[in-house]
Amino acid sequence: MVLPAIVLATSFYYSISFTGGILIGYLLCKLFCHLFVHNGKVDSIFIDWGKWQIHLHHWIMGLFLLAGLWVIDHYYLPTFFAGAICGMIIQDIYDYNDWHKVIIKNTAKETIKK
Repeated sequence: MVLPAIVLATSFYYSISFTGGILIGYLLCKLFCHLFVHNGKVDSIFIDWGKWQIHLHHWIMGLFLLAGLWVIDHYYLPTFFAGAICGMIIQDIYDYNDWHKVIIKNTAKETIKK
């Protein structure tokens, strides 16, 4: 409970627009996950890599999106949009216990071989 308060207080000091982006990004991502992911309408993204799978959590996709947009926009990224992407990253790390499990042993191929 203390960590989200510190993040919001620091970001509010930086910019009201950034803080608003974090809140809206967090809430929209939480709503999206509740409506689509938990109900099975959208599956998680896994990349097969031999006997391993790479789970693309949305914090990883958010980091790639932030980095890509930062480079494409020549080091300029609107503050609100950067906050919204950070809110998406925070939602995945804060709400899910498996956010750190990125490389997973691929058990689906082993069961097919048997």
